[in-house]
Amino acid sequence: MAEVVQCSVHEGVAVVSINHPPVNALAWQVRDSLLTALECAEMDSEVRAILIAGAGKTFPAGADIAEFDMPRKEPWLPQICTQIEMCRKPVVAELHGTVLGGGFELALACHYRIGLRSTRVGLPEVKLGLIPGAGGTQRTPRLVGAKVALDMILSGRMLPLDQAPYRIFADRLVVEPEDLRAAALEFCHEAVSKGPRPSCERREGFADPVATQLELTKRAADEADGPENARREAVAAVEAAFLLPFDAGCAFEEAAFADLVASDQSKALRHAFFAERRAAKVAQSVDPHPSQIKTLAILGGGMLASQLAVAALNAGLAVRWGIADSDRRIAAWTDVEDSLEDAVSAGDLTKQVANDALKRLICGTMPDMIKNADFVIRAAEGLQRSDMAEDVVCAIAVAENVDQIGLRFARPAHLSRLVEVIEGPRARPDQLESAIALVKRLGKQPVHVRSSGETIGGRMMAALHRAADALVDLGASPYDIDDALTKWGLELPPFLQRDATGLRIVGRVERREGGMNWSAVLAQAGRTGRASRQGFYSYLGDAATPVHDDKALTLFDKHRADTNGVKKTDIVPLILGAMVNEGARLVDEHVAACASDIDVVMMTGHQFPRWRGGPMKAAELHGLFRVARTMQGANHPDKALWVPHPRLAALVRNGEGIEALTN
Repeated sequence: MAEVVQCSVHEGVAVVSINHPPVNALAWQVRDSLLTALECAEMDSEVRAILIAGAGKTFPAGADIAEFDMPRKEPWLPQICTQIEMCRKPVVAELHGTVLGGGFELALACHYRIGLRSTRVGLPEVKLGLIPGAGGTQRTPRLVGAKVALDMILSGRMLPLDQAPYRIFADRLVVEPEDLRAAALEFCHEAVSKGPRPSCERREGFADPVATQLELTKRAADEADGPENARREAVAAVEAAFLLPFDAGCAFEEAAFADLVASDQSKALRHAFFAERRAAKVAQSVDPHPSQIKTLAILGGGMLASQLAVAALNAGLAVRWGIADSDRRIAAWTDVEDSLEDAVSAGDLTKQVANDALKRLICGTMPDMIKNADFVIRAAEGLQRSDMAEDVVCAIAVAENVDQIGLRFARPAHLSRLVEVIEGPRARPDQLESAIALVKRLGKQPVHVRSSGETIGGRMMAALHRAADALVDLGASPYDIDDALTKWGLELPPFLQRDATGLRIVGRVERREGGMNWSAVLAQAGRTGRASRQGFYSYLGDAATPVHDDKALTLFDKHRADTNGVKKTDIVPLILGAMVNEGARLVDEHVAACASDIDVVMMTGHQFPRWRGGPMKAAELHGLFRVARTMQGANHPDKALWVPHPRLAALVRNGEGIEALTN
């Protein structure tokens, strides 16, 4: 096994190369070896400068996130950054690839930086519920000021090193990869005459204290009422860079980082990160060499088909769009053209890219458009499998039974990330392989589902609404339910969602457990939803503002017996309990492969807050034992909803987390 850190000396320059594929993550063995190499290079009398580089495709792209759930093991990255910055010999970072998180902090601790023009840098820790923990909140603002530093930290985006204002992070840029090492060694020799230049002593970012204070005050106010703790801590840590000595600022940052690592929010966001990767890897395991899809046929002229056409064109695919009605073909083309123009106006596309996309679009009859397509998506009813050649892979994107392959796109399909890839009972491996390849080509998150048309999202949302209705049966106010879920983080709680959909539509679905159909009760009273300005809520003015309505509550009271009601503090645990119960059922039935896939669906397709980790992880963090006990206390006839499923009961009994819920 190759050493994770390799060191060699070239004409007085110690080249310390990190070799820990695939992204040179700064795991413990890397940190330990790196510190040893740095100490040896500093003591070596023949070494006049040190060059830190990353082997393979990138300079270190961050920490090993899995270590955040383990006991802290020295040397930790802040120690290494301090060792570098205090080194008596100049230390140069050779940058290429994606220099992110701890990797960027390592680079900032170096006295100088040289990199490829194509290098991208960033501090994405906030996406994991964290802040930079190795001096990133202290060194970054010293170079670029509060505004740019906070933009980097709070956005978590990857940014181009060769563009302002990030150009300051590199002392020299190189165009061609093959020239980088020679240029870096030459730069190291130049650095010997200059000597070390610690970033902690830089002051360019402190040039305008008035603008700095205004920016910090504004950012603190912006984040004051937000749900994510890491964002507030990031602002406070950057402020500390301007108020405290460097060492004290680093101590502030380190303490905040330690608190955040242990927080439920960071645990949830780290779960979300790994869950999405796992879902993609499980999907990828179907075939490591997916077939190439270049031409996509889309059948149907409705909104879904239009959104799919835009998504495919944006992904660089050629689109053959089959629409039966000739007039609709003209309108559909205009819809796509308008959507692309909107993207140009928003700065998401250039005019040339939009024009090139339209050149790849052809509209015609359905049979004609199927010809020469690599894949077919049926986005409307009316075309049977018998109309296609047997070797053409056709996926059903509408809510119908699925015999072979279904693709359920979260709406709007051109903007949302989620696609549930349904493997029907007669699906072939090559069909599933092609479907997953297409989803990835579209830049979306695939989640593998086994069913005859059911989706994970549909089942989980049905459980949420079923539980909400049950709580109304027990005497809870729909307003208390919505308020509790909104405060918990759900963007569109169940009763507001129904008003938006329309209660005549929702009210058609009977409650199998025999409870009152509250949506139908309101619809029969003329309260049909937001469009009529009355539903569960009343809507004033432009019908955009929902208000509580005593008349609706009176209707509920007429149709339900007196009860003890539901404690407000039990609302969220009961809703989560119903959902985690359904999640256990989905895994047990092999519809979902594991609990984390369910969370991916709910976070990426159904507006569940990422910082909660999805309903399955949220229930675990609340405490599965507590959730199950609250469920058992629900005195409601819908036993299938409230009695813990055997798989859930086993987790509670064995003290296991949701990672054990798999098939």
